[in-house]
Amino acid sequence: MVRRGKIALVNLDTGTVVPAPKARTPHTMDGSYTLNAYTDDAPLYSLALSGAEWATIDWVRSGGGAGGPVKVTPTAVAEAILATETTAKTALSRLVKLNILLKTSPRSQTYQLNPRRFWEGTGEAQVQACRRLDPPPITPDAKALAAAAKAAEKALAKAPGPRRRTTNGGTR
Repeated sequence: MVRRGKIALVNLDTGTVVPAPKARTPHTMDGSYTLNAYTDDAPLYSLALSGAEWATIDWVRSGGGAGGPVKVTPTAVAEAILATETTAKTALSRLVKLNILLKTSPRSQTYQLNPRRFWEGTGEAQVQACRRLDPPPITPDAKALAAAAKAAEKALAKAPGPRRRTTNGGTR
């Protein structure tokens, strides 16, 4: 009888004991930098991102920004997302402030999507990107917190209260 600890695998049709599966082989991503080890404290849907910000994320991702740094100018973003240059600059600056987009250096115009949240490529390359960039967690800003507070206030206002009797005998 093959056993692993106190658990045995048994074929329910025949009643025979099935050999235990092989032990799991460690993966390159096992360790301190994995997508599972560093989940986002703030999911993207809770950050109250504008359409221009979502479009900017998509544009950077389609340009290869999820696997490495790419050159991004507000003019190019504005043309691609069909917005004004001011809107593109605002979107880029907010995404950098939220740590969704990371600048590779303060004066360069190269950006990379945060490897903790967005990654396309091999596991070893992700480990190297996380070590090189030391990506900070994505955290909500004042706009996201205000949107969450407004939603909570709205939900509280909709919450049913105790029923009261009306003057004609019905309930409200």
